[in-house]
Amino acid sequence: MQLSIRLVPVGDTTLVMVLTGELDLTTGPILAAFLDPIPQSAITHVVVAAADLWFCDLSGLDQLALTHRALQARGGHLAVAEAQPPLSRLIGLMTQHDARPPIAVHASMAAALAATDVEAYQLDTPPAPIPRHLPRVRELRRVRVPAQRPRAARPRRPEPADVPPATPVTPAIVRARALREQAAERQHALADRLNTAEEGVRRLGDALRRCGESSAALRATLQEARKAAEHPDPKPEMHIQ
Repeated sequence: MQLSIRLVPVGDTTLVMVLTGELDLTTGPILAAFLDPIPQSAITHVVVAAADLWFCDLSGLDQLALTHRALQARGGHLAVAEAQPPLSRLIGLMTQHDARPPIAVHASMAAALAATDVEAYQLDTPPAPIPRHLPRVRELRRVRVPAQRPRAARPRRPEPADVPPATPVTPAIVRARALREQAAERQHALADRLNTAEEGVRRLGDALRRCGESSAALRATLQEARKAAEHPDPKPEMHIQ
């Protein structure tokens, strides 16, 4: 998406901004670079020529509205002339949800510039062509061209006998098929090794789990043995009659 901007001063405080292309989030910073310095300058009226503006979204319209409000604070305004129907509808929808003065939309540049300090607006007309005499063509004398004799056909140059014939395509196809089969066999072999490695990992995990259970049982047995050694059972007393 591209946006072309051309500034045309048409009065002491009036500026025409010609927009060509598409105005969206991507090209918005380009427009902002031109609009931001305007409120700090002597310009109080900006007319946006939007006849060749093919697309404009809300982000681009917000930038125009921001400059419009800044110029209104100085007694001026921003207007849009020759806008495409989608842009006119978008400005109308924005006006319905905004209580502040809207951006004026004019059908022609002359109507838009009538509300500025420009007294008259006239399109540049191309200069009238200067009449000139037509060139005179002198009659040329016909020259007879002698008939040419038909040229004899050149003998065809014999091809050398030692030129090797073109390499047939069949061996290349056979070679490619053999390489493809070899690659498939290696892929199957790698898949078998991967399955074997996964099975080994699973078995190793089971062995570690059993070792952990055995270690826990040994620790429990050791604790019971320590308790029995610290507190031996008293021997029963024997009574002799």
